[in-house]
Amino acid sequence: MMKKSITAMVLLFALTGCDDAAKAIDQAQDAANKAVDGLQQQIESVDLGELNLDQFGDAADSAKALAMSVEEAVKADFSDPQALVEVREQVANAYSCLVDATSESTAEKLLNTVLSSIGNEDALSVIDKGIEKAKAAQECVM
Repeated sequence: MMKKSITAMVLLFALTGCDDAAKAIDQAQDAANKAVDGLQQQIESVDLGELNLDQFGDAADSAKALAMSVEEAVKADFSDPQALVEVREQVANAYSCLVDATSESTAEKLLNTVLSSIGNEDALSVIDKGIEKAKAAQECVM
């Protein structure tokens, strides 16, 4: 009789452990889904439609190019080093073109406006490196 009780208790603990493991898996899956949703919101938050690029007059194309290059940085494949180099080059060139067409302070203001909506640290790093490269005498190539 004692063996049956012990066996029943062991089975009960094992089933409880399985239930706890299933709950932990569900919680991990929910957390992963929330992280993906958050990343998707970060990607969608670079909304070029919200920017009034017409205020830049003749430099509107340069302003749009900078905003689009930042958007590309957010969507970049961070596991592909070549893609990151290309995105960094795009950001550097677009920033240089906007500085040439307006001024560095105007380019900085637009950049700060766009960057304020980005929460992806990897994208911010790529963008910062592109801006550093642009400030190191990068020429605008249209």
